[in-house]
Amino acid sequence: MPEADLLATMVYTRYGKCYTFNGNKTSPKRVRQGGTGNGLELMLDIQQDEYLPIWRETNETTLEAGIRVQIHSQNEPPYIHQLGFGVSPGFQTFVSCQEQRLTYLPQPWGNCRASSEPVIPGYDTYSVSACRLHCESTQVQRECNCRMVHMPGNADICTPSKIKCVDKALALLQKSTGDSCPCETPCNLTRYGKELSMVKIPSRGSARYLSRKYQKSEEYIRDNFLILDIFFEALNYETIEQKKAYDIAGLLGDIGGQMGLFIGASILTILEILDYIYEVVKYKIKQLLKPKKSQKQQNQRNLIQEQIQRTKNLREQNLRAQLAAGTIATVRFEEVKVKAANEVAQPHSAHPTSILPNHHNAQAVVQQDFAC
Repeated sequence: MPEADLLATMVYTRYGKCYTFNGNKTSPKRVRQGGTGNGLELMLDIQQDEYLPIWRETNETTLEAGIRVQIHSQNEPPYIHQLGFGVSPGFQTFVSCQEQRLTYLPQPWGNCRASSEPVIPGYDTYSVSACRLHCESTQVQRECNCRMVHMPGNADICTPSKIKCVDKALALLQKSTGDSCPCETPCNLTRYGKELSMVKIPSRGSARYLSRKYQKSEEYIRDNFLILDIFFEALNYETIEQKKAYDIAGLLGDIGGQMGLFIGASILTILEILDYIYEVVKYKIKQLLKPKKSQKQQNQRNLIQEQIQRTKNLREQNLRAQLAAGTIATVRFEEVKVKAANEVAQPHSAHPTSILPNHHNAQAVVQQDFAC
């Protein structure tokens, strides 16, 4: 069908040429109400007669008849071979959609990729689909030196002779662990929940009408015609937000509640505990600084003692010098006793002879001298 009739743009996927409806970010199409008939409604002819025959063994040949549909955000590329759902011919399929906006937490609470981080080359915004396509393109270029038509990059398009190499490279990537291609979930994500229901078409009356209108047999219409009706259930969206299990306010509130319940603690008790901790820390710091102060005081005491000893030695030297010069008189102990006796017998004597120095009395017996 012409793109103008579908209001769609052509895009290449793993299945080949596909069409994206309402993929323009600048001028998106909007609906005014929800419910059946207020969205996208298509009648398609899948033309099974033009399907490629199964030739040898290849993973690209489909065994089913129908179409593949993926409902995704405008900010992510189609990844229809893994995320799409099938619509069978001979049925009218109703798809009821509900927009969901998810918000995840970054590190250390979660493991999402923030929008401020660099985007993947070839895409405007980061998405899991874009990351997977980038990893597939890198793997195929490494193994086969080319890329498939729907993969991003500047390498040459793979020729049909390299299909086996491409299949092998993609199989190796799928079997490898997530370390080779770590595609983190974006912190802000929009997805669409779907509910499918089907009714069989055409009825007997409509089969004859469609046969005359499109000049096809009724059997052809039953085998190839399908109707797809996609609509919003309601014009609202669901928000799913990941939150922290504990924030600072909740943690402090729980601690305060438990303390008040079990030990009767209050704000005053907490202040007293803080004061006690302060005093303990202060005492410990003083204990650590005390040996330094004691050492300083001991050095001051030693300095004072050295000064006192030096002064004492200086005085002893002066005293020895005076003794050597003969400036101090000596008196014998015998003469002191005679002096005392004479003072008692002759109280009126003014000049007793017994108190003369020992060098004037030649008859005195030598006794032990003492200095006065």
